[in-house]
Amino acid sequence: MSQMSVIGNSSSWLLVTVDVTPDIEEAASVLLFDKGSNGIVTLKECEDNVRLAAYFDSRTDLDDVKLALEAAFDRMGNRDALREFAVSQVPDQDWMQKWKEGFEAIEVGERLIVAPSWKLPEDARGRIVIQIDPGMAFGTGTHETTRLCLEAIERYWRGNSLLDVGTGTGILAFAAALLVPGSKIVAIDVDPQAIEVARENASINSVSDLVELHEAQPSQFAGRDFDVVVANLTAEVIVDLMPKLAACLATNGLMILSGILSERAGDVQRSLLASGLEVSERRDAGEWSALIARR
Repeated sequence: MSQMSVIGNSSSWLLVTVDVTPDIEEAASVLLFDKGSNGIVTLKECEDNVRLAAYFDSRTDLDDVKLALEAAFDRMGNRDALREFAVSQVPDQDWMQKWKEGFEAIEVGERLIVAPSWKLPEDARGRIVIQIDPGMAFGTGTHETTRLCLEAIERYWRGNSLLDVGTGTGILAFAAALLVPGSKIVAIDVDPQAIEVARENASINSVSDLVELHEAQPSQFAGRDFDVVVANLTAEVIVDLMPKLAACLATNGLMILSGILSERAGDVQRSLLASGLEVSERRDAGEWSALIARR
């Protein structure tokens, strides 16, 4: 067993820092979770590089994780996508604090601020503050895909009913609830841990009575005729779910989709057309795209 594989112990976590090209970030995150990561955060993003930090249990064989990443990228024809793979040891009592250090409040769109629940802005300047404690769920507002969705909700959401599919931390549902109080907001996720995190965040934002949270699939809400359906997932998952997402949408409803690598936007657009929806707007940020579609 190599040194990389035995670096941890029972009272610590292993922190793996991975530098990858932006086009491979999504695949890298999914694979790190598949290999047992307990949490992943984006430490740094620029035009040609993304730095991810992934936490693993101290018993994890990190040689196997590194080999799996290399093999996956090789199969994708992108052998050089993994630029760095570094390992450090983080004491158990300190790992969450270290994980939180890079999370700062950010302004999104014209009306929103997304802030960590432990570091609220002193002056919101009239913006609506969404407090988020990510726990082990996706969605802090720092990633392009989340920002694209929040900006689209701000532009298009005028109230009535909204379904947030794959809610993660709950950030999109909470934005809708705070932007238009009194609306019917339903947020679902297949991950029970994500729903638990979302419930905690709903309490932090005082929207527990405004947002329904369910561990569920979109098929369970078919025929509910939501005015807006939001899904910040991946292109592959969106295409697979498209008939079920469309079945949740009202006749004159609006669909907001993100988590889509720009090179896969065409696939998502074709699946929308096949379900009777037409793209009315596309916005890009970095390697990512958001699509707005109507019936």
